[in-house]
Amino acid sequence: MLKRALAVLFFTAITYTAIAQLRIKYNGNDITINKAGISYAFIKDNHFTADALFSILPDQWKPLESKRIQLNKLSTSIWLKIPVNSILQYGYFDFLKINNPHINFLRCWIISGKQLIKEFPKTGDNLTYNTRSLPVTNFDFPVNGENARNCFIVIAADKRYTNLSLPVNFCSEPYYLANNQTTNLIGGLVIGIIVLILFLNISLYVILRQQLFLWYSLYQFFILIYMLADIGILFKYVYPQFTSLNDLVRPLSLAFCLIPLIQFFNQLLDLSKLFPGFYRLNKWISIFYILLFIVATFSASSSNYATQGVWVQINLILSPALLAVLLYESIYCYYKKTQYAAFALLSYIGSTILIIIFSLHQSEKIPDNIFTALANYWAIYWELLVMCIALIWRYKYYKAETENLARANREQQEKIFNETVAFQEKEMQRISSLLHDSVGANLGLLRLEADNMKLTEVSRENLAKNITRLGNEVRMMSHTFSPILLQEKGLYAAIREMTNRIKTISEISLQFEWIGEFNQINSQFEIVIYRIIQEILQNLLKHSKAKNAFLQIIVEQNVISIYAEDDGVGLQKNVPSEGVGLKSIEKLVKLLNGSFSIESSKQEGFNISVEFNQYQHEKI
Repeated sequence: MLKRALAVLFFTAITYTAIAQLRIKYNGNDITINKAGISYAFIKDNHFTADALFSILPDQWKPLESKRIQLNKLSTSIWLKIPVNSILQYGYFDFLKINNPHINFLRCWIISGKQLIKEFPKTGDNLTYNTRSLPVTNFDFPVNGENARNCFIVIAADKRYTNLSLPVNFCSEPYYLANNQTTNLIGGLVIGIIVLILFLNISLYVILRQQLFLWYSLYQFFILIYMLADIGILFKYVYPQFTSLNDLVRPLSLAFCLIPLIQFFNQLLDLSKLFPGFYRLNKWISIFYILLFIVATFSASSSNYATQGVWVQINLILSPALLAVLLYESIYCYYKKTQYAAFALLSYIGSTILIIIFSLHQSEKIPDNIFTALANYWAIYWELLVMCIALIWRYKYYKAETENLARANREQQEKIFNETVAFQEKEMQRISSLLHDSVGANLGLLRLEADNMKLTEVSRENLAKNITRLGNEVRMMSHTFSPILLQEKGLYAAIREMTNRIKTISEISLQFEWIGEFNQINSQFEIVIYRIIQEILQNLLKHSKAKNAFLQIIVEQNVISIYAEDDGVGLQKNVPSEGVGLKSIEKLVKLLNGSFSIESSKQEGFNISVEFNQYQHEKI
């Protein structure tokens, strides 16, 4: 939750603290503005032609005595006229570097009085990439100071109704190369780490199938898009000809990352269960934000710079309000000792400090260096690093929880195995009794009958009938003891065979119904279900004295339900059944963490209901 506050704070900080910056340096060191003889002018025209340059009247040029001139939300362009000799006092230079890839229109000239010495093509963020003098993401111009001695360098820049940063740096070739190398190294490091963490979260989503990793991956993706757009990589390599995207990709990617971020924290802190009020509030905030986002996108892309400026002002009100709501939720979750809230708090504190440093740098309250100038990137890096640790911690916790569940499943497997063995022993005892009492007795009678019968046609037919009847009994016993049909044709066919046999050998009208797919049941559970059905039907045959019965099996997604009822004699109320079969069913269902219920009373029929989730026990 605090992390969401961080994202909003980051967006708000950029809106508030991206103060108009005019910095003029030599090899990274500030020059003395009031002694440099620099002048500036505000001009409505942004065609930036040589005629427009020389048409500026002398009284329109004003001496630049301080770097603090108002460049926020201008309705005009700004022109700077810099004497080359004042820069040469600090040393020779080979490049004019403007460290901001997002100036809408920009042009540079070298003049001497009313004479044009050199002009560079008009370029800018709103013109195609190939208009730039050098193939770099910033605006760099090859200007040799010695060759331009006694001349003026004129820079015209335009970024209307938004915030203009104009950091001008005159560089020697060694400094220029070293500075570019350092900047590329830091940028590549930060981008590389974000890409690494992005793929880590995608991998965790693929492995665990938990949506919070997907939401966080989407958040990281939009942050990555923002950073690539902010440093100009996307404009250079992805859409160098589509200039209209430059004004949209950066703010939209940064703004839209709030949506997956809110969803990520809803799931990370389990707000839907722990704090449903916050969850509903965040849901409505997300809906409102998406609608506003869509309106702002279409409005800004189809309107002028003034409309874009209006949306910036709207954000000045909306962002702090959203920040206050999310900040309250974050503090409350941490106060309630919600799991992982401590990581969010750590992320928030560290990133907030870095954003403050960035704000102070933008306001020129602290020195300019690699750390302070890129503190906004360090804030993103810190936040991703902390939350990556949190997600790894969560994965470790999930793995331990999974191992505990696997251990519990193994124990449960052993219990079910023991119960199944006990069930099979009971069946063997029953079959042994049947073989002794029925088959053995009938074989003895057949032997006596065969020894004493007369060899007539009638006696042979009677003997054959008795042998056939005995064979049928043995075949029925074999089906009961070893579910051959279950192995050969599946569970549905085996149960259908049992119900058909009952209708054949008894006067019970048994109706069987199967709802759902036949092949959705895990093969490990088929023998368990078969034994449960077998016990229910044996109880129906032996004890119910019913005329009508109904058996239903429902397979719906992960849940398996078994229901049976009859109109027989039933059980006496409040007296537990002495039947070993029903107790075996109940014990087996409890081991499966399922539900088992019997409703019956004497002379009022009997019904039984069994339900369990098969995929809770995949490892059984």
